[in-house]
Amino acid sequence: MGNAALVLQGHVWGNSMRRLQGLKIAALMLCGVLLVLLFSRFAVQGIFLPIRVIGASMAETFWGPHYTICCKNCQFCFVVDATTVPPQRFTNCPNCGSQNEHKANERVIAGDRLLVDQMSYQFRDPCRWETILFRSTDPPIAHCLKRVVGLPNENVSIADGDIWIDEERLKKDWSTIDSLALVVHDARYLSQQPRSPPRWRPQHDQTQWKKNAQGNQGFEYFPLTQSTDQVAPIDWVVYENVDFHHGRLRVTNQITDNYAYNQTLSRKLYWTDDLILSANIQCFGSGSLFFQVGACRLQIDCSQGLGILQASGREVATFHCKTKKLRAPVRIEVASVDRQFFFVIDGEAIFSCDLEAQPAQPIAHATKVSTEPAGSSGELLDARLAVGSHSLRVTVDDFLVRRDIYYTPDIQGIRASRAGDYHLGKEEFFVLGDNSPISLDSRRNMDEAIVRRADVLGRVWRWR
Repeated sequence: MGNAALVLQGHVWGNSMRRLQGLKIAALMLCGVLLVLLFSRFAVQGIFLPIRVIGASMAETFWGPHYTICCKNCQFCFVVDATTVPPQRFTNCPNCGSQNEHKANERVIAGDRLLVDQMSYQFRDPCRWETILFRSTDPPIAHCLKRVVGLPNENVSIADGDIWIDEERLKKDWSTIDSLALVVHDARYLSQQPRSPPRWRPQHDQTQWKKNAQGNQGFEYFPLTQSTDQVAPIDWVVYENVDFHHGRLRVTNQITDNYAYNQTLSRKLYWTDDLILSANIQCFGSGSLFFQVGACRLQIDCSQGLGILQASGREVATFHCKTKKLRAPVRIEVASVDRQFFFVIDGEAIFSCDLEAQPAQPIAHATKVSTEPAGSSGELLDARLAVGSHSLRVTVDDFLVRRDIYYTPDIQGIRASRAGDYHLGKEEFFVLGDNSPISLDSRRNMDEAIVRRADVLGRVWRWR
């Protein structure tokens, strides 16, 4: 009898433990489900229910519905807005200008999926250059996507393609410039049409620059002598832009804010000097390497390990440069953006300079080279982008030309554009779209175009 009671008691105890464990597991599962729901609702949206971009105002950081087209001539792939139909059923390649047939049944690619961080702004305000999701009252849209450029209590205006804060030009750091830059021409994608004008060429017939054997718009420079002759000329390879506007090819020294994504948009184009020149470069021996970007000229003196920056013919800065890096193939980027200059090697900003903050000085350090190459007339003429050598053996290829976003003073189709400064209140943010010509943003001359802190929903990332 005693043994039977013990067995029964043990059986009851075991069942109780199993029920308790089952309840614990169910409770843990319920907590897990609640945590996932809370995380999805309050921390990150877009994981379970997709949030997609449906407009074109933030291209090309965030794509709306679009077509991806690979040019049949140069194989360069580009994106075109699918919310409007290209005229004449053709699209123009921004890289070579060729017309590509646009078929009526072309597959539309859905807009980018987004992840929305709703927690960060519970503890801090949005930072400049962050992309945010917010509510709009005019037009009444529950979810709008733009980039923050103006912060509370600042005076904001748009002029000369740039943003001005408290009457000073807003200057982006290199990582922001690099992330927002738009491709003008990529020399890796060569036109197969024999009549296409070359983008890169030696400036003069009597030159030591020769095309490389790979045929990828690369060049090699072999100096006649490894001299330091003070009157030896700079030998230049120059970039000539080709304007494809209105279906015509025109060689020009100017670069505009034309943009392939807006294929159907007829608008005023603006010239820009906010340019970035990139190339793979390797140097041998002694001498100097030169870069021209807009009005800026950079000389890298490989014999002294010295960089000398000139702007409009006046020296503005010098810096020490580890020219040994140039003995191996490196990716060099030279940029003049927001009245700043950047010299970048393999993604690392080696030197930067605020051109508006540097008093110009007479040239003291640069090698005084002749402006008259033998057998030619003129110096660099009107070239906005160029690479040159002075008594230095150089190989250069994979040229890439990019430009900064040009913020247009008005919005296509909107007459009431904001003129002059706008003073932001303590809870207000000035926002702009990356696709400036068509973006409905804070440039509109109405109170509803300014984003209030209470309408900010979260920070946004792309999840393609």
